[in-house]
Amino acid sequence: MKKIAIFGLALLVCGPLFASGKSQTVAPQLKIVNVGITNDPGTVSPLSVNNIMAYYASSILFMPLASEILDQDKAFVNRLAESITTEDNVTFTITVNRKVRWTDGVPVTADDVIFTMNTFSNPVVGISDPSTFKILLGTDESGLFPKGAEGIAGVKKIDDYTLTVETKYPLTLAIFNLNIGTPLRVIPKHILEKERPENILTCSFFQNPQVTNGPFKFKEYAPSQYLSLEANDDYFLGRPKIDRLNFKILSGAQIAAQLESGEIDMNYPGVGNIPADDYDRINSLPHIRTKRGDPSTVQVLFYNNRILDQVKVRQAMDLAIDRPGILRNIFKGQAFITKTPVSNRIEFWNEAAAQYTYDPERAKQLLAESGWDLSTKLTFLVPTGNNTRERVCTIIAENFKAIGLNVVMERADFPTTMGRIQKHDFAISIVGMPANPFNAIRNLRYYVDSHDAHTGYSNPKMDQILDRINTSVDSETLKAAYYEAQDLIAEEVPVSGIYSELVMRAVNQRISYGELSDFGALRDLEKWDIRP
Repeated sequence: MKKIAIFGLALLVCGPLFASGKSQTVAPQLKIVNVGITNDPGTVSPLSVNNIMAYYASSILFMPLASEILDQDKAFVNRLAESITTEDNVTFTITVNRKVRWTDGVPVTADDVIFTMNTFSNPVVGISDPSTFKILLGTDESGLFPKGAEGIAGVKKIDDYTLTVETKYPLTLAIFNLNIGTPLRVIPKHILEKERPENILTCSFFQNPQVTNGPFKFKEYAPSQYLSLEANDDYFLGRPKIDRLNFKILSGAQIAAQLESGEIDMNYPGVGNIPADDYDRINSLPHIRTKRGDPSTVQVLFYNNRILDQVKVRQAMDLAIDRPGILRNIFKGQAFITKTPVSNRIEFWNEAAAQYTYDPERAKQLLAESGWDLSTKLTFLVPTGNNTRERVCTIIAENFKAIGLNVVMERADFPTTMGRIQKHDFAISIVGMPANPFNAIRNLRYYVDSHDAHTGYSNPKMDQILDRINTSVDSETLKAAYYEAQDLIAEEVPVSGIYSELVMRAVNQRISYGELSDFGALRDLEKWDIRP
């Protein structure tokens, strides 16, 4: 109750931040859209992202070269880049859009892009996950350039608005965009070059970034409460039609209640899910329009393979998960249930590998064969906020206990959970992993890459498969490699796919344009508007 009272006081103090369709506390001319989320971003710094909401938030403020969100033709949408091209799939030419300016009026140039790349790959900076840059000539397997070097050898400035990037091996343009085009949210060189590299992650700029280049500017962030952004008057595609965009950090139950009351205008699927039990209630609201999504974000059970280092133990745990019961009792049959950590929407989905079995007796036999010490305490780290996921995890914990495992659930907010996963400070955890429809290599890296996997999994055979995916430009070769990777995951169980909600998207009828769809949600924020 004390927390609720404090939160209520914060809203009274910051009341104008959260005007709803039913509130008269803000001047009528101020257009405000409030979005409900359950994942606290933790930061808006592109350099410190460790969860998907932080990724979204930083991408609104600091535009990437290309949008990860796909258009209807499954093609990347250029953002800061006017174009990204290649003639040989090794050298990629990036042309920066000359219309884009920082909010202090300074043009965004090739120097900003190169500075950002070199910051990510500088071993002195200490980025938690620079591995996406390991495809670039002049970086090691961690994505870092050598100590003492001035920058990435494969990155060259051509003129003020053009640069070339050379990779170690041939890549499709899609793979380049996934690894460089979309993760690289460009930061201002003229502001940050004065910072010592070892201090840049913690410098004051990222606590209150007032020089950005996206459709909205930073206004205020209150951890566990809200993130407030305001329109960028000088955005290169035109000033947004709404004046303020707020993300309210709520529980799933609060999202349903505030959709009903009008305190929020929409939920953000994937990072702001409505509990399945509230679907009927939200569907019945006359001021809300709803739509059910397709399988996209997959909830994936991460096993710390350094602790759970026996294949038979992980196989036993996977067999112990009552997926049929979860589908029946939690989702009333309306969800995508899987064994592998990808949905059926990826281009090369291996349906056979995704087939699951619930067999607790066989699970007990495998544990006995493995010689696992059943007294070993296994911490099941569960992120808070997503009510449905927490209910599913309670079921899974009981499933594990039923086969004799000593599982203890521990809850933490999402940024804390992700930080601990990255440090391997867990035995079991669960994360919602957004799926890219036509390429899943980024997520596979987190699951099974010997250099990068948050699971600690290491298998030379899998590394060879991932290398084929990364280096191939042939569709049939890619298909074979993806199928083999999914087969190996199903066999060795470094992770367990659990479910993908057919997430309900709910939007207040007062919003005339703007929906947080599965793909394309943030690419046209400048067009969002409210009915007169």
